[in-house]
Amino acid sequence: MTEDDLCRYFTEHFARSDDFKNLVLSRTKFARGRFSTRLLQEEQILARPKVLPDRWWRHWFWKIPELGKEHETDIFLVLENAIDGMRFALHIENKFGGQLGPGQAASYAPRAKHVAANESRIPHQDFATVFIAPSSTMSKNPDDVALFDAAISHEEIAVFIPEFEVFSVPPVK
Repeated sequence: MTEDDLCRYFTEHFARSDDFKNLVLSRTKFARGRFSTRLLQEEQILARPKVLPDRWWRHWFWKIPELGKEHETDIFLVLENAIDGMRFALHIENKFGGQLGPGQAASYAPRAKHVAANESRIPHQDFATVFIAPSSTMSKNPDDVALFDAAISHEEIAVFIPEFEVFSVPPVK
């Protein structure tokens, strides 16, 4: 099982479980409208025709001028509120052990802001950054966690997705 496998489980469950989607959204500034949102999965699939359809969420890369290099998002999800039509993105970083790389956490907000302003393949107006990791990883990296708009532990996710339970405790070194 890899970090990428966990990302896939997360995304598949987000796409098919309103309860899980609503939990994730409840941690963001989009909590109030969470019950009237829909995931734009088909649009994301069409936005990147060369990517396998089951990897529509995976590793979206953007060159961010203010950061001076290309950056990727582990899980990129775009949703639309059915009431007002507003579209927003979730930029999700998943870690299941270890630390974020230097500047990795700090790059999420500028990247998400740039993408919201410039992404023509799947336009959206707003965003939130979300960090998912074992609670032990979060407690060891509080400054990095604080740079995200929301944080959800693997232990919380394991209530919905059993595969996350195995990885809630990082391997012993």
